[in-house]
Amino acid sequence: MISKIITGNLILIASLILISGCGQASKDITFTSKSSQAIEFLLRGIEKHDNFYNDEARALFGKAVELDPEFAMAYYYWAITSTTTDDFLSHLSKAVDLANNSSKAERLVILSLKAQNDDSTGIARDYLEQLAALYPEGKRAHFLLGVFYFGQLEWEQAEKEMNLVVSLDPNFAAAYNLLGYAYMNMKKYPEAINALTRYSELRPEDPNPHDSMGEIYLAIGDYENSIKHYKLSLRLESDFVFSSAGLGHNYLFMGDYDKARQAYNDIFINARSTADTNTAYFWTAVSYIHEENYAMAIDVLEKQLDHARILTDIYIQATVHGQMASIYQEAGDFDKALRECANVKEIAERPDMQPGVKENYNRAYLYTEAIVLTRLGKREEAQARLDEYKASAHASKNTVVIKNYSGLAGVIEYWNKNFEEAIKRLGEADPLEPYFKYYLGLCYLKTDKEDEAHSIFADIASYNRNSLSYAFVRPKATKLL
Repeated sequence: MISKIITGNLILIASLILISGCGQASKDITFTSKSSQAIEFLLRGIEKHDNFYNDEARALFGKAVELDPEFAMAYYYWAITSTTTDDFLSHLSKAVDLANNSSKAERLVILSLKAQNDDSTGIARDYLEQLAALYPEGKRAHFLLGVFYFGQLEWEQAEKEMNLVVSLDPNFAAAYNLLGYAYMNMKKYPEAINALTRYSELRPEDPNPHDSMGEIYLAIGDYENSIKHYKLSLRLESDFVFSSAGLGHNYLFMGDYDKARQAYNDIFINARSTADTNTAYFWTAVSYIHEENYAMAIDVLEKQLDHARILTDIYIQATVHGQMASIYQEAGDFDKALRECANVKEIAERPDMQPGVKENYNRAYLYTEAIVLTRLGKREEAQARLDEYKASAHASKNTVVIKNYSGLAGVIEYWNKNFEEAIKRLGEADPLEPYFKYYLGLCYLKTDKEDEAHSIFADIASYNRNSLSYAFVRPKATKLL
Protein backbone atom coordinates (compact mmCIF):
# COMPACT_ATOMS: atom_id res chain seq x y z
CA MET A 1 0.00 0.00 0.00
CA ILE A 2 1.08 3.55 -0.64
CA SER A 3 -0.63 6.60 0.81
CA LYS A 4 -2.55 8.45 -1.87
CA ILE A 5 -3.98 11.88 -2.37
CA ILE A 6 -7.65 11.35 -1.59
CA THR A 7 -9.73 13.17 -4.16
CA GLY A 8 -12.19 15.31 -2.24
CA ASN A 9 -10.55 14.85 1.13
CA LEU A 10 -7.26 16.25 -0.18
CA ILE A 11 -5.03 14.50 2.31
CA LEU A 12 -1.59 14.71 0.77
CA ILE A 13 0.64 11.75 0.09
CA ALA A 14 2.89 11.01 3.06
CA SER A 15 5.86 13.37 3.24
CA LEU A 16 8.93 12.55 5.26
CA ILE A 17 11.46 14.98 6.71
CA LEU A 18 14.73 14.50 8.54
CA ILE A 19 16.29 16.76 11.17
CA SER A 20 19.99 16.91 11.95
CA GLY A 21 19.72 19.68 14.51
CA CYS A 22 17.40 22.61 15.05
CA GLY A 23 18.66 25.65 13.18
CA GLN A 24 21.96 23.99 12.17
CA ALA A 25 23.46 23.79 8.70
CA SER A 26 22.31 20.55 7.11
CA LYS A 27 22.16 18.66 3.85
CA ASP A 28 18.48 18.14 4.53
CA ILE A 29 15.53 19.89 6.18
CA THR A 30 15.70 20.84 9.83
CA PHE A 31 12.84 21.60 12.20
CA THR A 32 12.13 24.73 14.18
CA SER A 33 10.86 24.26 17.73
CA LYS A 34 11.59 25.81 21.11
CA SER A 35 11.36 22.33 22.67
CA SER A 36 13.94 19.65 21.97
CA GLN A 37 11.58 17.09 23.49
CA ALA A 38 8.85 18.15 21.09
CA ILE A 39 11.26 17.50 18.24
CA GLU A 40 12.00 14.06 19.69
CA PHE A 41 8.29 13.25 19.71
CA LEU A 42 7.98 14.52 16.15
CA LEU A 43 10.87 12.37 14.94
CA ARG A 44 9.40 9.31 16.60
CA GLY A 45 6.07 10.14 14.96
CA ILE A 46 7.70 10.51 11.55
CA GLU A 47 9.32 7.10 11.94
CA LYS A 48 5.90 5.62 12.71
CA HIS A 49 4.26 7.54 9.87
CA ASP A 50 7.03 6.50 7.49
CA ASN A 51 6.09 2.89 8.14
CA PHE A 52 2.29 3.30 8.08
CA TYR A 53 1.64 3.22 11.81
CA ASN A 54 -0.39 6.40 11.56
CA ASP A 55 -2.49 6.00 14.70
CA GLU A 56 0.66 5.86 16.82
CA ALA A 57 2.22 8.64 14.78
CA ARG A 58 -0.75 10.93 15.29
CA ALA A 59 -0.57 10.49 19.05
CA LEU A 60 3.11 11.45 19.02
CA PHE A 61 2.44 14.56 16.95
CA GLY A 62 -0.20 15.52 19.49
CA LYS A 63 2.40 15.22 22.27
CA ALA A 64 4.78 17.42 20.29
CA VAL A 65 2.09 20.09 20.06
CA GLU A 66 1.43 19.87 23.81
CA LEU A 67 5.08 20.67 24.46
CA ASP A 68 5.26 23.39 21.81
CA PRO A 69 1.86 24.80 20.76
CA GLU A 70 3.61 26.86 18.07
CA PHE A 71 5.36 23.90 16.41
CA ALA A 72 4.15 24.32 12.80
CA MET A 73 5.52 21.05 11.46
CA ALA A 74 3.87 19.05 14.23
CA TYR A 75 0.51 20.43 13.08
CA TYR A 76 1.45 19.67 9.48
CA TYR A 77 2.13 16.03 10.29
CA TRP A 78 -0.97 15.85 12.43
CA ALA A 79 -2.91 17.02 9.38
CA ILE A 80 -1.53 14.42 6.98
CA THR A 81 -2.20 11.60 9.43
CA SER A 82 -5.79 12.69 10.06
CA THR A 83 -8.65 10.28 9.47
CA THR A 84 -11.31 12.90 8.71
CA THR A 85 -11.35 15.92 6.45
CA ASP A 86 -12.39 18.26 9.26
CA ASP A 87 -9.38 17.17 11.32
CA PHE A 88 -7.09 17.53 8.34
CA LEU A 89 -8.31 21.03 7.52
CA SER A 90 -8.13 22.32 11.09
CA HIS A 91 -4.55 21.14 11.62
CA LEU A 92 -3.41 22.31 8.20
CA SER A 93 -4.85 25.75 8.99
CA LYS A 94 -2.88 25.85 12.23
CA ALA A 95 0.32 24.82 10.46
CA VAL A 96 -0.16 27.58 7.88
CA ASP A 97 -0.83 30.17 10.59
CA LEU A 98 2.45 29.25 12.29
CA ALA A 99 4.54 28.77 9.14
CA ASN A 100 6.17 32.21 9.35
CA ASN A 101 7.84 31.15 12.59
CA SER A 102 9.57 28.31 10.76
CA SER A 103 12.49 27.96 8.37
CA LYS A 104 12.16 28.55 4.65
CA ALA A 105 12.23 24.82 3.98
CA GLU A 106 9.47 24.13 6.49
CA ARG A 107 7.36 26.90 4.98
CA LEU A 108 7.78 25.38 1.53
CA VAL A 109 6.59 22.01 2.81
CA ILE A 110 3.57 23.47 4.59
CA LEU A 111 2.63 25.82 1.77
CA SER A 112 2.90 23.03 -0.80
CA LEU A 113 0.23 21.13 1.11
CA LYS A 114 -1.92 24.24 1.39
CA ALA A 115 -1.57 24.82 -2.35
CA GLN A 116 -2.76 21.31 -3.10
CA ASN A 117 -5.66 21.77 -0.73
CA ASP A 118 -6.47 25.05 -2.52
CA ASP A 119 -6.51 23.22 -5.88
CA SER A 120 -3.35 25.03 -6.98
CA THR A 121 -1.19 22.10 -8.00
CA GLY A 122 1.15 24.22 -10.12
CA ILE A 123 2.04 26.32 -7.08
CA ALA A 124 2.57 23.17 -5.01
CA ARG A 125 4.98 21.87 -7.66
CA ASP A 126 6.95 25.12 -7.59
CA TYR A 127 7.31 24.99 -3.80
CA LEU A 128 8.54 21.40 -3.82
CA GLU A 129 10.98 21.99 -6.65
CA GLN A 130 12.34 24.95 -4.71
CA LEU A 131 12.70 22.67 -1.71
CA ALA A 132 14.70 20.10 -3.66
CA ALA A 133 16.89 22.85 -5.10
CA LEU A 134 17.69 24.04 -1.56
CA TYR A 135 18.89 20.55 -0.67
CA PRO A 136 20.49 18.87 -3.70
CA GLU A 137 21.71 16.10 -1.36
CA GLY A 138 18.63 16.07 0.86
CA LYS A 139 17.06 12.65 0.74
CA ARG A 140 13.83 13.75 2.41
CA ALA A 141 13.43 16.83 0.26
CA HIS A 142 13.85 14.74 -2.90
CA PHE A 143 11.58 12.05 -1.54
CA LEU A 144 8.82 14.59 -1.08
CA LEU A 145 9.30 15.88 -4.63
CA GLY A 146 9.27 12.32 -5.95
CA VAL A 147 6.02 11.60 -4.14
CA PHE A 148 4.51 14.69 -5.76
CA TYR A 149 5.61 13.55 -9.22
CA PHE A 150 4.13 10.12 -8.52
CA GLY A 151 0.80 11.70 -7.63
CA GLN A 152 0.88 13.63 -10.91
CA LEU A 153 1.37 10.43 -12.94
CA GLU A 154 4.94 11.43 -13.82
CA TRP A 155 6.38 7.99 -13.25
CA GLU A 156 9.79 8.58 -14.84
CA GLN A 157 10.37 11.70 -12.75
CA ALA A 158 9.25 9.86 -9.63
CA GLU A 159 11.64 7.01 -10.45
CA LYS A 160 14.49 9.48 -10.94
CA GLU A 161 13.88 11.14 -7.56
CA MET A 162 13.55 7.82 -5.72
CA ASN A 163 16.74 6.47 -7.24
CA LEU A 164 18.49 9.66 -6.11
CA VAL A 165 17.07 9.15 -2.61
CA VAL A 166 18.30 5.57 -2.30
CA SER A 167 21.70 6.58 -3.68
CA LEU A 168 21.91 9.09 -0.83
CA ASP A 169 20.64 6.57 1.72
CA PRO A 170 20.46 2.91 0.61
CA ASN A 171 18.54 2.09 3.80
CA PHE A 172 15.66 4.51 3.24
CA ALA A 173 12.87 1.93 3.20
CA ALA A 174 9.96 4.17 2.17
CA ALA A 175 11.73 5.18 -1.04
CA TYR A 176 11.87 1.55 -2.19
CA ASN A 177 8.13 1.27 -1.61
CA LEU A 178 7.33 4.21 -3.86
CA LEU A 179 9.95 3.10 -6.38
CA GLY A 180 8.18 -0.24 -6.61
CA TYR A 181 4.89 1.44 -7.42
CA ALA A 182 6.48 3.72 -10.01
CA TYR A 183 7.95 0.66 -11.74
CA MET A 184 4.58 -1.09 -11.56
CA ASN A 185 2.86 1.81 -13.27
CA MET A 186 5.49 1.69 -16.02
CA LYS A 187 4.89 -2.10 -16.29
CA LYS A 188 8.45 -2.81 -15.19
CA TYR A 189 7.32 -5.65 -12.99
CA PRO A 190 10.69 -7.37 -12.32
CA GLU A 191 12.15 -4.01 -11.22
CA ALA A 192 9.08 -3.41 -9.04
CA ILE A 193 9.49 -6.76 -7.31
CA ASN A 194 13.21 -6.12 -6.78
CA ALA A 195 12.51 -2.73 -5.18
CA LEU A 196 9.86 -4.17 -2.88
CA THR A 197 12.09 -7.10 -1.98
CA ARG A 198 14.65 -4.57 -0.73
CA TYR A 199 11.86 -2.74 1.11
CA SER A 200 10.88 -5.98 2.85
CA GLU A 201 14.51 -6.70 3.80
CA LEU A 202 14.74 -3.31 5.49
CA ARG A 203 11.39 -3.64 7.32
CA PRO A 204 10.97 -7.41 7.92
CA GLU A 205 8.56 -6.98 10.85
CA ASP A 206 6.24 -4.49 9.11
CA PRO A 207 3.04 -5.48 7.28
CA ASN A 208 3.23 -2.88 4.50
CA PRO A 209 6.12 -4.41 2.51
CA HIS A 210 4.07 -7.59 2.12
CA ASP A 211 0.97 -5.54 1.35
CA SER A 212 2.80 -3.70 -1.42
CA MET A 213 4.19 -6.95 -2.81
CA GLY A 214 0.69 -8.39 -2.74
CA GLU A 215 -0.52 -5.48 -4.85
CA ILE A 216 2.23 -5.98 -7.43
CA TYR A 217 1.47 -9.69 -7.79
CA LEU A 218 -2.24 -8.92 -8.02
CA ALA A 219 -1.58 -6.48 -10.87
CA ILE A 220 0.26 -9.14 -12.87
CA GLY A 221 -2.44 -11.74 -12.17
CA ASP A 222 -0.40 -13.96 -9.86
CA TYR A 223 -3.19 -14.52 -7.35
CA GLU A 224 -1.35 -17.24 -5.44
CA ASN A 225 1.63 -15.06 -4.57
CA SER A 226 -0.57 -12.03 -4.01
CA ILE A 227 -2.75 -13.86 -1.47
CA LYS A 228 0.36 -15.27 0.19
CA HIS A 229 1.82 -11.82 0.77
CA TYR A 230 -1.46 -10.29 1.94
CA LYS A 231 -1.82 -13.10 4.46
CA LEU A 232 1.77 -12.57 5.61
CA SER A 233 0.93 -8.91 6.13
CA LEU A 234 -2.14 -9.79 8.20
CA ARG A 235 -0.14 -12.26 10.22
CA LEU A 236 2.11 -9.38 11.26
CA GLU A 237 -0.82 -7.01 11.92
CA SER A 238 -4.28 -8.58 11.90
CA ASP A 239 -6.08 -5.24 11.50
CA PHE A 240 -4.00 -3.91 8.60
CA VAL A 241 -7.09 -3.03 6.59
CA PHE A 242 -5.30 -2.48 3.29
CA SER A 243 -4.33 -6.14 3.22
CA SER A 244 -7.87 -7.26 4.05
CA ALA A 245 -8.95 -5.18 1.06
CA GLY A 246 -6.22 -6.74 -1.08
CA LEU A 247 -7.39 -10.23 -0.19
CA GLY A 248 -10.89 -9.19 -1.16
CA HIS A 249 -9.70 -7.91 -4.53
CA ASN A 250 -7.98 -11.24 -5.25
CA TYR A 251 -11.10 -13.25 -4.50
CA LEU A 252 -13.23 -10.82 -6.48
CA PHE A 253 -11.06 -11.10 -9.60
CA MET A 254 -11.07 -14.89 -9.16
CA GLY A 255 -14.88 -14.74 -9.29
CA ASP A 256 -15.57 -15.59 -5.64
CA TYR A 257 -17.69 -12.56 -4.70
CA ASP A 258 -18.92 -13.95 -1.38
CA LYS A 259 -15.38 -14.60 -0.20
CA ALA A 260 -14.36 -11.15 -1.38
CA ARG A 261 -17.09 -9.57 0.71
CA GLN A 262 -16.04 -11.62 3.73
CA ALA A 263 -12.60 -10.03 3.42
CA TYR A 264 -14.13 -6.57 3.11
CA ASN A 265 -16.29 -7.31 6.14
CA ASP A 266 -13.09 -7.96 8.11
CA ILE A 267 -12.35 -4.25 7.60
CA PHE A 268 -15.62 -3.41 9.36
CA ILE A 269 -14.71 -5.75 12.21
CA ASN A 270 -11.16 -4.41 12.60
CA ALA A 271 -11.90 -0.73 11.85
CA ARG A 272 -9.79 1.65 13.93
CA SER A 273 -11.36 4.80 12.55
CA THR A 274 -14.26 6.09 10.49
CA ALA A 275 -11.88 6.12 7.53
CA ASP A 276 -11.54 2.33 7.83
CA THR A 277 -15.31 1.94 8.07
CA ASN A 278 -15.78 4.06 4.96
CA THR A 279 -13.21 1.91 3.17
CA ALA A 280 -15.23 -1.19 4.00
CA TYR A 281 -18.46 0.35 2.72
CA PHE A 282 -16.77 1.45 -0.49
CA TRP A 283 -15.20 -1.89 -1.43
CA THR A 284 -18.37 -3.77 -0.56
CA ALA A 285 -20.35 -1.52 -2.90
CA VAL A 286 -17.72 -1.92 -5.62
CA SER A 287 -17.93 -5.71 -5.32
CA TYR A 288 -21.61 -5.60 -6.28
CA ILE A 289 -20.87 -3.39 -9.28
CA HIS A 290 -18.41 -6.01 -10.53
CA GLU A 291 -21.41 -8.36 -10.52
CA GLU A 292 -23.45 -5.63 -12.28
CA ASN A 293 -25.79 -5.61 -9.31
CA TYR A 294 -26.16 -1.84 -9.14
CA ALA A 295 -29.16 -1.98 -6.80
CA MET A 296 -27.17 -3.73 -4.07
CA ALA A 297 -24.28 -1.29 -4.54
CA ILE A 298 -26.65 1.62 -4.02
CA ASP A 299 -28.09 -0.08 -0.95
CA VAL A 300 -24.61 -0.31 0.62
CA LEU A 301 -23.88 3.34 -0.17
CA GLU A 302 -27.21 4.41 1.31
CA LYS A 303 -26.11 2.78 4.56
CA GLN A 304 -22.79 4.62 4.34
CA LEU A 305 -24.70 7.87 3.84
CA ASP A 306 -26.73 7.19 6.98
CA HIS A 307 -23.48 6.59 8.87
CA ALA A 308 -21.99 9.84 7.52
CA ARG A 309 -25.11 11.79 8.49
CA ILE A 310 -24.90 10.51 12.04
CA LEU A 311 -21.31 11.75 12.16
CA THR A 312 -22.29 14.98 10.36
CA ASP A 313 -19.45 14.33 7.90
CA ILE A 314 -20.45 16.44 4.91
CA TYR A 315 -17.33 15.46 2.97
CA ILE A 316 -18.14 11.76 2.96
CA GLN A 317 -21.75 12.60 2.19
CA ALA A 318 -20.68 14.57 -0.90
CA THR A 319 -18.31 11.80 -1.97
CA VAL A 320 -20.97 9.10 -1.65
CA HIS A 321 -23.58 11.16 -3.50
CA GLY A 322 -21.04 11.53 -6.29
CA GLN A 323 -20.43 7.78 -6.40
CA MET A 324 -24.17 7.12 -6.49
CA ALA A 325 -24.53 9.60 -9.36
CA SER A 326 -21.94 7.63 -11.33
CA ILE A 327 -23.70 4.35 -10.64
CA TYR A 328 -27.08 5.68 -11.74
CA GLN A 329 -25.46 7.10 -14.88
CA GLU A 330 -23.99 3.70 -15.74
CA ALA A 331 -27.33 2.04 -15.01
CA GLY A 332 -29.08 4.48 -17.34
CA ASP A 333 -31.22 5.99 -14.59
CA PHE A 334 -30.49 9.57 -15.60
CA ASP A 335 -33.06 11.31 -13.40
CA LYS A 336 -31.55 9.79 -10.27
CA ALA A 337 -28.03 10.50 -11.52
CA LEU A 338 -28.89 14.19 -11.91
CA ARG A 339 -30.57 14.20 -8.50
CA GLU A 340 -27.39 12.88 -6.88
CA CYS A 341 -25.31 15.45 -8.78
CA ALA A 342 -27.58 18.13 -7.33
CA ASN A 343 -26.89 16.74 -3.85
CA VAL A 344 -23.14 17.04 -4.44
CA LYS A 345 -23.56 20.60 -5.70
CA GLU A 346 -25.67 21.57 -2.69
CA ILE A 347 -22.98 20.41 -0.27
CA ALA A 348 -20.22 22.04 -2.32
CA GLU A 349 -22.03 25.37 -2.20
CA ARG A 350 -22.25 25.49 1.59
CA PRO A 351 -20.53 28.58 3.02
CA ASP A 352 -18.18 26.58 5.25
CA MET A 353 -16.78 24.60 2.32
CA GLN A 354 -13.18 25.60 1.54
CA PRO A 355 -12.58 26.70 -2.07
CA GLY A 356 -10.17 23.92 -3.03
CA VAL A 357 -12.39 21.18 -1.62
CA LYS A 358 -15.41 22.80 -3.24
CA GLU A 359 -13.72 22.76 -6.65
CA ASN A 360 -13.06 19.02 -6.38
CA TYR A 361 -16.72 18.34 -5.66
CA ASN A 362 -17.78 20.70 -8.44
CA ARG A 363 -15.70 18.72 -10.90
CA ALA A 364 -17.26 15.49 -9.64
CA TYR A 365 -20.81 16.53 -10.49
CA LEU A 366 -19.82 18.35 -13.69
CA TYR A 367 -18.18 15.14 -14.93
CA THR A 368 -21.30 13.03 -14.44
CA GLU A 369 -23.72 15.71 -15.60
CA ALA A 370 -21.78 16.18 -18.83
CA ILE A 371 -22.13 12.48 -19.68
CA VAL A 372 -25.78 12.26 -18.62
CA LEU A 373 -26.81 15.36 -20.57
CA THR A 374 -24.96 14.08 -23.64
CA ARG A 375 -26.74 10.74 -23.44
CA LEU A 376 -30.05 12.59 -23.10
CA GLY A 377 -29.27 14.46 -26.32
CA LYS A 378 -28.86 17.82 -24.57
CA ARG A 379 -25.62 18.66 -26.31
CA GLU A 380 -25.44 22.38 -25.56
CA GLU A 381 -25.97 21.86 -21.85
CA ALA A 382 -23.44 19.01 -21.85
CA GLN A 383 -20.89 21.20 -23.64
CA ALA A 384 -21.39 23.92 -21.03
CA ARG A 385 -20.57 21.42 -18.26
CA LEU A 386 -17.55 20.18 -20.19
CA ASP A 387 -16.27 23.73 -20.73
CA GLU A 388 -16.66 24.47 -17.02
CA TYR A 389 -14.75 21.30 -16.16
CA LYS A 390 -12.00 22.24 -18.62
CA ALA A 391 -11.56 25.71 -17.12
CA SER A 392 -11.34 24.26 -13.63
CA ALA A 393 -8.89 21.56 -14.69
CA HIS A 394 -6.49 23.91 -16.43
CA ALA A 395 -6.66 26.47 -13.64
CA SER A 396 -5.56 23.82 -11.15
CA LYS A 397 -2.55 22.76 -13.29
CA ASN A 398 -3.15 19.28 -11.92
CA THR A 399 -1.97 16.68 -14.43
CA VAL A 400 -4.46 14.09 -13.22
CA VAL A 401 -7.43 16.44 -13.55
CA ILE A 402 -6.30 17.69 -16.96
CA LYS A 403 -6.02 14.12 -18.22
CA ASN A 404 -9.45 13.39 -16.77
CA TYR A 405 -10.80 16.31 -18.77
CA SER A 406 -9.35 14.78 -21.94
CA GLY A 407 -10.92 11.44 -21.06
CA LEU A 408 -14.28 13.03 -20.31
CA ALA A 409 -14.18 14.89 -23.62
CA GLY A 410 -13.45 11.58 -25.35
CA VAL A 411 -16.40 9.85 -23.67
CA ILE A 412 -18.70 12.67 -24.76
CA GLU A 413 -17.41 12.52 -28.33
CA TYR A 414 -18.14 8.79 -28.30
CA TRP A 415 -21.77 9.34 -27.32
CA ASN A 416 -21.97 12.07 -29.98
CA LYS A 417 -20.71 9.45 -32.47
CA ASN A 418 -17.60 11.45 -33.35
CA PHE A 419 -15.43 8.39 -33.04
CA GLU A 420 -12.19 9.66 -34.60
CA GLU A 421 -12.22 12.74 -32.38
CA ALA A 422 -13.04 10.52 -29.41
CA ILE A 423 -10.01 8.34 -30.16
CA LYS A 424 -7.80 11.42 -30.21
CA ARG A 425 -9.11 12.76 -26.89
CA LEU A 426 -9.07 9.39 -25.14
CA GLY A 427 -5.47 8.95 -26.23
CA GLU A 428 -4.62 12.03 -24.16
CA ALA A 429 -6.26 10.63 -21.00
CA ASP A 430 -4.64 8.80 -18.09
CA PRO A 431 -3.34 5.55 -19.63
CA LEU A 432 -4.00 3.71 -16.36
CA GLU A 433 -7.67 4.71 -16.16
CA PRO A 434 -9.67 1.66 -17.32
CA TYR A 435 -12.87 3.63 -17.91
CA PHE A 436 -11.25 5.72 -20.62
CA LYS A 437 -9.50 2.68 -22.08
CA TYR A 438 -12.85 0.92 -22.34
CA TYR A 439 -14.34 3.78 -24.35
CA LEU A 440 -11.25 3.79 -26.56
CA GLY A 441 -11.93 0.11 -27.25
CA LEU A 442 -15.56 0.92 -28.10
CA CYS A 443 -14.37 3.60 -30.52
CA TYR A 444 -12.10 1.10 -32.24
CA LEU A 445 -15.05 -1.26 -32.64
CA LYS A 446 -17.06 1.54 -34.25
CA THR A 447 -14.23 2.28 -36.68
CA ASP A 448 -13.64 -1.35 -37.71
CA LYS A 449 -10.39 -1.72 -35.78
CA GLU A 450 -11.37 -4.96 -34.13
CA ASP A 451 -7.85 -6.16 -33.33
CA GLU A 452 -7.04 -2.94 -31.47
CA ALA A 453 -10.35 -3.13 -29.63
CA HIS A 454 -9.79 -6.75 -28.64
CA SER A 455 -6.32 -5.91 -27.30
CA ILE A 456 -7.75 -3.13 -25.13
CA PHE A 457 -10.57 -5.26 -23.77
CA ALA A 458 -8.08 -8.02 -22.93
CA ASP A 459 -5.92 -5.50 -21.05
CA ILE A 460 -8.92 -4.28 -19.09
CA ALA A 461 -10.06 -7.80 -18.21
CA SER A 462 -6.64 -8.55 -16.67
CA TYR A 463 -5.90 -5.10 -15.23
CA ASN A 464 -6.57 -6.26 -11.65
CA ARG A 465 -6.42 -2.88 -9.89
CA ASN A 466 -9.71 -2.38 -8.16
CA SER A 467 -11.66 0.87 -8.31
CA LEU A 468 -15.18 2.12 -8.91
CA SER A 469 -14.46 2.90 -12.56
CA TYR A 470 -12.84 -0.49 -13.07
CA ALA A 471 -15.92 -2.18 -11.64
CA PHE A 472 -18.03 -0.42 -14.28
CA VAL A 473 -16.00 -1.65 -17.24
CA ARG A 474 -14.35 -4.94 -16.31
CA PRO A 475 -17.46 -7.12 -16.78
CA LYS A 476 -18.39 -5.27 -19.97
CA ALA A 477 -14.91 -5.62 -21.46
CA THR A 478 -14.80 -9.32 -20.55
CA LYS A 479 -18.05 -9.92 -22.42
CA LEU A 480 -16.60 -8.28 -25.54
CA LEU A 481 -13.59 -10.61 -25.73
